[in-house]
Amino acid sequence: MKEIKRETLSEQIAERLKEYIFEKGLKPGDRLPTETELMKIFGVSRSSVREAIKALQLRGLIDVKPRKGAVISNFDLSVVFDSVMYDLSIRSDEEIFLEILEARKALETAILPVVVEKIDEEYLDKLENWLNKMSNATSADEHRVYDMLFHQTLIEATHNRFLIQMGVVIFKFFQKLYELFPHKSGIVSLNEHKAIYEAIKAGDVEELQKIIDVHLSRYYEEVRQTVNERKSL
Repeated sequence: MKEIKRETLSEQIAERLKEYIFEKGLKPGDRLPTETELMKIFGVSRSSVREAIKALQLRGLIDVKPRKGAVISNFDLSVVFDSVMYDLSIRSDEEIFLEILEARKALETAILPVVVEKIDEEYLDKLENWLNKMSNATSADEHRVYDMLFHQTLIEATHNRFLIQMGVVIFKFFQKLYELFPHKSGIVSLNEHKAIYEAIKAGDVEELQKIIDVHLSRYYEEVRQTVNERKSL
């Protein structure tokens, strides 16, 4: 049985600070009270306040700026990515890569109705540009870059900041994964991207979801097969 951990005073203050931010309706760029004011609000020492602020800073919830103090951070999930990537770096469980692909597929499939509804000429032009660059790529690495940009543009076409941030994190994982498991069938991948583009232009959500399912499932199977081969060695 694991030992029950007691929260330190600074951890309790950090949680109280999060509640304070929510209750006051503070937004990115808004200032927190000064250290002295927080000492009075919570009835604690300056060192405890500073430790709590540092903890929230490490989580990416606040920034500490010279001559301005602590301010609410812009929404950014990159801190989550850095934390989980550290966790992955000390693990040897390759099944995590399959879970990353499942997460990516779930996100991309779910956003497709929103993409078809909200995509505009600017993002259609971007998708066409990445397609052209994929067609003219002279190496697998170059093709991979435009492949990822194509899919990132799909998520950006939702014009939803939360979905876009989730996409950024997932594609950072995917970039690491692709370095270990490169695609085995570039021309098939290119044709599927073209089909995705045409389905979006036609506004055909059902067809689009079928193509994406085939497209992402094929790569999932490639990685699963490689993982199983490595296990058998």
